[in-house]
Amino acid sequence: MISIRQFRAEDAEAVRDLFAHAQDDDAESYSRTEADREGFHEYIDGALNHDLAHVEQSYLQRRSSNFWIAEMDGQVVASIGAYRRDDAEAEIRRLAVDRSARRQGVASRLMDQAEEFCRDADYARAIVWTANHMTAAIAFLRHRGYHELEDHAFPHTSLTLYLYALDL
Repeated sequence: MISIRQFRAEDAEAVRDLFAHAQDDDAESYSRTEADREGFHEYIDGALNHDLAHVEQSYLQRRSSNFWIAEMDGQVVASIGAYRRDDAEAEIRRLAVDRSARRQGVASRLMDQAEEFCRDADYARAIVWTANHMTAAIAFLRHRGYHELEDHAFPHTSLTLYLYALDL
């Protein structure tokens, strides 16, 4: 059975490992060139060394922000954060689901949790960044009612980032 709860300090290592492994799964489908691999690893390293290195400060102690994990049999199998960008907008970020928990509705339950939190915090909009190679994530967001706002292509790579939004 899967349960969702707020992040605790003792989850830090498991969340970082989960995120790195989930991103490695995506990198396998994406890395066509050395520039692609370098760009993707810079993104992973940035997340691991910044907000995911300090989840409590980056999310739990930040006004109108939060971070949750999903557990199955006492193990962290997924995570997600809602990060305050300004009074009107939150960014839902760092959604990662372990291979063992995929296709079981975990991502949907975590997104429900994050979106409900955003509504309760009176945000007008939730945004999510994703990349062109993450076709399942793009379909997932569209199915949930998110619409594309903009895209950013990275020079000398095949990477394009997409910004999706959901009006709350």
